[in-house]
Amino acid sequence: MRKALIAGGAVAATVAAVVLIASGGNGDGGYVVRAIFDSGGFMVQGEEVRIAGANAGKVDSVDVTMPGETAAYEDGRPEAIPGKAVIVMRIADPGFQDFRSDATCVIRPQSLIGEKFVDCRPTLPRAPGSPPPPPLKQIPSGQPGAGQYLLPLGNNSTSVDPDLVISTLRLPYAQRLRLILNDLGAGLAGRGEDLEEIVKRANPVLRDVDRLLGILAAQRKQLTKLAVDSEQILGPLSRERAHVAGFISNSGAVAEASSERGAELEATLRKLPEFLRQFRFTMHSLQGFSDAATPVLSDLGKAAPSLTDATRTLTPFSAAATVALKSLGATGEVAGPKLRAADPVVRKTRDLARSGASPTTKLAKFLVSTKKTGGWDGLVDLIYNATASFNGFDQYGHFVRALVTLTNCVDYVTSPQSGCVANFTGVGARISANTSAADLYRLMLELQAEQAEQGGGTSAGATPPAPAPTPPAAATPVAPSLDEGEQLGAKTPLSQPQRALLDYLLGR
Repeated sequence: MRKALIAGGAVAATVAAVVLIASGGNGDGGYVVRAIFDSGGFMVQGEEVRIAGANAGKVDSVDVTMPGETAAYEDGRPEAIPGKAVIVMRIADPGFQDFRSDATCVIRPQSLIGEKFVDCRPTLPRAPGSPPPPPLKQIPSGQPGAGQYLLPLGNNSTSVDPDLVISTLRLPYAQRLRLILNDLGAGLAGRGEDLEEIVKRANPVLRDVDRLLGILAAQRKQLTKLAVDSEQILGPLSRERAHVAGFISNSGAVAEASSERGAELEATLRKLPEFLRQFRFTMHSLQGFSDAATPVLSDLGKAAPSLTDATRTLTPFSAAATVALKSLGATGEVAGPKLRAADPVVRKTRDLARSGASPTTKLAKFLVSTKKTGGWDGLVDLIYNATASFNGFDQYGHFVRALVTLTNCVDYVTSPQSGCVANFTGVGARISANTSAADLYRLMLELQAEQAEQGGGTSAGATPPAPAPTPPAAATPVAPSLDEGEQLGAKTPLSQPQRALLDYLLGR
């Protein structure tokens, strides 16, 4: 049993070792970068890898490129350069496990005794909002360092040690350097491009300057516009340099005060993301409001001169109204208790108004209906005609005027065979309350003519009734006074009995 367990453990260890080797030594979850250098002198396993001055990992191994091994990229294609130093770096810090295609590494001396370290930059600084460069390419399977991230030769460099620089000042190194330079000058004659490449790779500053000039050349239009805009901006700043200096001085005081409130600022910055979300929503709403308010503001701009004139004109009115408002305020202070005391009366008045709403509405409908149907005119006519019918007055009192057919009947009878008719017939039947004085006169003439046709003006020897006496002076006639018969359209003047009958009927 023990032998079986030992055999199983050995098999598991073998499988794990194979997996680690196949994954390029990346089994512990680290980020492994395979950097190619021209020289890896004095570099040993375990040296530090620093990023921005902080220890980010260690050197796993130092080796040499083999024939066919990818060491650089030419126009995006892999290029094999044998005989170059290979330094495998394991980046343990998770914050730096994202090397980009513009990453750089430099071998620098750590001290004067020959120790080295690798100083790397995962990516170059770029403008905010610009897209990042692509990440490093992983070495495909079947090649040395499969699964590792390749940092090509053109991105790396090696610094010159100070002891080597000092050694060139002593003999025989100075003589040797002179011979090297002479032979180098003869050997590099006509190879300016190669010399330029060597110089750039020998000095990282020149390489960075070349990249900088390339970036500036690609952005020359933006730089030109920046120069023009800068001139427009710096001109006012130059004129207001005293204020700018004061702003800088005050900014120092503000920064000092801000540093004293570090905890409060930190708490405020924690709230900043939520504030930005709410602010973004508010700005969207404000944008909708501004779009909707644009026509209103345009009209307001057109009306601004008129509003200005109105404001200037209202200034004297406002000054005069100040006195009135002060007086009103004093009156309000005096009347306040009285108004509060009158509150029960106001409430009762309100209740009375509410209870009278329905009758008032019905009365309004009744008055409107009466006006539309002519009810008021009919009521006035009724009052007028009724008053005119019994305003006659004699020694016996008031009496009602009525025009009847003059017959020889003394009493009213119900039998028509007696020869007496007490109904309004003939001309008398056409008299109504709306009959005018002129029409009444004409009807009276027609009645007189009818009586003349029947037999001399009366029937069966009946005596025409005596004219009614003239009413006392106290009685006020309501019928209009009439002149001679010519005013009523008659062709002959009235006789004395006719005039007396007319005056009786008209209440004169």
